[in-house]
Amino acid sequence: MININFLANRVSQKDKQKERDVKIFKISLYVLVGIAILMVATFSFKFYNTLRVSNTEKRIQEYKNSILAQEKVEINYLIFVNKLKVISEIYLKRSNKQEAMDYFSNALSGIAEIVGMSYQEEQGGLILQISSDNVFLLQNANDILDSKELRSQYQSLEKNVLTRTENGSYKLTLKLELKKDDRK
Repeated sequence: MININFLANRVSQKDKQKERDVKIFKISLYVLVGIAILMVATFSFKFYNTLRVSNTEKRIQEYKNSILAQEKVEINYLIFVNKLKVISEIYLKRSNKQEAMDYFSNALSGIAEIVGMSYQEEQGGLILQISSDNVFLLQNANDILDSKELRSQYQSLEKNVLTRTENGSYKLTLKLELKKDDRK
């Protein structure tokens, strides 16, 4: 008897189809694994960046809090600096007055005596009253006041009022502008 296999052609087609299905399955599996790895990598990257952003925001908040905590110290420091500036200006004005008084006391020593002083804060000037016992000492004082040395120190020196007292002494009123602060 002869065996005729009508399905042989069909079986070979089925085997070829099976091989193709195995290849497609392997390719699909690789693609699926690749996509899964890519998704895991993407989520991991996103999670890592979210943690970094969160940590950065925490540090920014800590820095803000630290800066705000130092605000009172900074305000106190600025107030202190401004107080020092004002005190320095007051001291400079006082030292300019004191310097002028010392200068005129030394320059007129033995010739005239400073008997009065008035400070004009707005104009930055000083009014001095000097007294001489006689007209000759007054002339010497006047020569000193007109000297180049004194005029180089105090260029805006004005002699205002000259009076003679009952006892024969002379009083001369001087108006001068104090030195300006060059440090500003």
